[in-house]
Amino acid sequence: MKKVLLVSLVILLVGVISVCGWGEEKIKIGIVQIIDHPALNAVRDGIIDALEEVYGYIPGENIEYDVQSAQGDMPTANTIAQKFVSEKVDLIVSIATPASQAAVNAAREIPVVFSAVTDPVSAGLVSSLEKPGGSVTGVSDMVPVDKQMYLIKFLFPETQKVGNLYNAGEVNSVVTNDMAKVACTELGMEILEATVATTADVSMAARSLVGKVDAIYIATDNTVISALDTVTKICADNKIPLFLADPTTVSQGALLALGFDYYLHGRQTADLVARILKGENPGEIPVEFAKKLKLLFNPQTVKALGLDEEEFTAKLNAFIEEMKAQGVEVALEALSE
Repeated sequence: MKKVLLVSLVILLVGVISVCGWGEEKIKIGIVQIIDHPALNAVRDGIIDALEEVYGYIPGENIEYDVQSAQGDMPTANTIAQKFVSEKVDLIVSIATPASQAAVNAAREIPVVFSAVTDPVSAGLVSSLEKPGGSVTGVSDMVPVDKQMYLIKFLFPETQKVGNLYNAGEVNSVVTNDMAKVACTELGMEILEATVATTADVSMAARSLVGKVDAIYIATDNTVISALDTVTKICADNKIPLFLADPTTVSQGALLALGFDYYLHGRQTADLVARILKGENPGEIPVEFAKKLKLLFNPQTVKALGLDEEEFTAKLNAFIEEMKAQGVEVALEALSE
């Protein structure tokens, strides 16, 4: 009788465990981003939110995240990537080019999905965009540099020289700088470069452009964006229009940004993560690109530069109409005061 009761209890316990999901091994995902700043954090949040809301991967129930930031230090990024490999996570998500290089170099059999990487081929992450190869794929945030340069000229036709602040050690920044040079030449403008190696260099580099340029442009450079408040102050003090490629950082005092919504960029990245978790080979999934542009301007900066907000907004709408005629979708938005 006791044996029968014991067996019955065991069967009941197994049933409870099965129903409640106890004992099921959670999926483990390592997330490494090169540094903390609004755009990269938005990517991370978009990934986690979409995996839960769209695909049912609920943190603490059927999935676990190990979120790490290298705080701008490449050796630290390498250490984090190696940690993920030694812990045998199921998948690595890498945010930004340096973090993705660290992840791809460390991981051989573990799938890697990158996000917010400008040029994954030049960065050595994939063999090609259509057929990445290995165990890597992701979403590129290749910025529309030609359209950004055209926007500067469209709004300020007298512009002759545009300053570009960037870290020459970031592959993505070198690529966008080269693209900006080509675009400016076609528009009758010239790029003046000011390079940095660390965030401590940003202030001096920005000051070196004062009196030499008609506008300053900053692409998705992780080093410069991390010290953006320094640049916005210098631009404000000298009434220099500051154009960004990252809408999430316009609130710090820039005039405007034409780029991507990085939260949506993260949600798009989550689609690839889900496909791999369901069994697809990452090396056979083509690299994707962000699908929509966002034009966000700062009304306070418009006024500070002595511009008429109504006229300025009309020019922005005219620019959007030109983009629409070219088949490019751009959403206009004013930063809330």
